Amino acid sequence: MDPLWFSFDEDDPTPATCAASQREFLRLVRAGAADWPCRPDDTFVLFFPHDEPDDDGNTAEHDEMRLVVDLPWQRVHGFAVGACLEADSVLCTELHLCSLQPTQEWPGIEPRRHTGPPRELAAFTLDWIGDVLRRPDLRYDRR
Repeated sequence: MDPLWFSFDEDDPTPATCAASQREFLRLVRAGAADWPCRPDDTFVLFFPHDEPDDDGNTAEHDEMRLVVDLPWQRVHGFAVGACLEADSVLCTELHLCSLQPTQEWPGIEPRRHTGPPRELAAFTLDWIGDVLRRPDLRYDRR
């Protein structure tokens, strides 16, 4: 069996608790990701239920599904991009490798947000992440 794009942890019951729109978004992104120049096992999904408190004890208004693409294969150490889906909005952005929270550390990686139905959000996500992955070389001199 081929590896699955954006898999959940095998012990995570999340797929059963995701909203239908989240499952549709994930299905569409999985289908389109096959064209990306990376491996399925470089990707995974995190799910944050809206009623789960964050580090400050706050809860969110909506569940969040976060798709993560880790980029060590592109000779980039400590770099990831992803899509943060909440309700009918997706934020495509760089992710901090340790916390996997949205960040803006690398020049040229501009976060973008889009609102719409799952099909539009999936197409937007596939285009944004695909564009980043197809760049000839990601270089960043932190000095």
